[in-house]
Amino acid sequence: MQFLPLMRLALALLAWPAVAAAADPVATVTLLEGPAGLIRGVTRYALAEGVRLQHGDIVEIGDKGLAEIEFGGGAALALGAGTRILAVALARGGSAGGDFYALHGSLKLSGVKAGAHFRLATPILTLQPGQGTAVLVVSGGEGSAFIENGEARLSIPPPPVRLKGGDFYTRKGGQKGAVAPRPSQAFIAALPRLFFDPLPSRLARYKEHQVQPRPIGEASYAEVEAWLKAPPEVRRPMVSRFKTRASDPAFRSALVSNLRFHPEWDPVLYPEKYEPKEAATGAAGASKGRPEPARPASKP
Repeated sequence: MQFLPLMRLALALLAWPAVAAAADPVATVTLLEGPAGLIRGVTRYALAEGVRLQHGDIVEIGDKGLAEIEFGGGAALALGAGTRILAVALARGGSAGGDFYALHGSLKLSGVKAGAHFRLATPILTLQPGQGTAVLVVSGGEGSAFIENGEARLSIPPPPVRLKGGDFYTRKGGQKGAVAPRPSQAFIAALPRLFFDPLPSRLARYKEHQVQPRPIGEASYAEVEAWLKAPPEVRRPMVSRFKTRASDPAFRSALVSNLRFHPEWDPVLYPEKYEPKEAATGAAGASKGRPEPARPASKP
């Protein structure tokens, strides 16, 4: 399985409808503490242990919650409180791998073996762990990554940077990043307690038992606002995904009020502005060039 670089992320996102009908991916929520939500398509669900993720799923952990997602081959991804991620693409057929986009939060990816393909993209940096364990925190326009063991590659921002076990990389948006021999105290303080120990494996109990998430209702604008205002490569594909919600008066009103943050919604909200001008001009020209009917001669 190969993954696309961030500059081609939009193409992967546009492929959601096509891949969603394929076989279920092996990415199972095996540990959940506190409230957490799942947005699949345009519907909100209550996340639960045993749920298998699909392409395009948005997972959002509550402010006092945490979760763990396990893959084939022993890899696991832990999500700390307040984490918001999008599953862009997931490996299939028992393979370990996944392409994720994190808007905010803390993540720990462990058990990555050579040959597995993972990508953790954020608005600040993109990390590709080659093997081992990596921890990532993104918040307030700053992103940091610590390679607990093994190795990883930072592909965004360019040029690529190779990180080895013990390396700590941090970067603020728009600035140059730096590598340090140990993580900062602020980084350590932002990590949940679960991250300081090896992640537990609970996949066996859900291997033959798939749990269906409980639907709550259609997603409101406020519940997907952060994604609709995400960087262009992430938010633009959201137009086709949530287009049907524009018929809801409250959703549409919020789209209009925030249009400057996601101008790609303008053709959906005001389709008349994008009608072909040639057709309109031709119709007007034909009307002007049409001879007027002869008027009957006036009687003397």
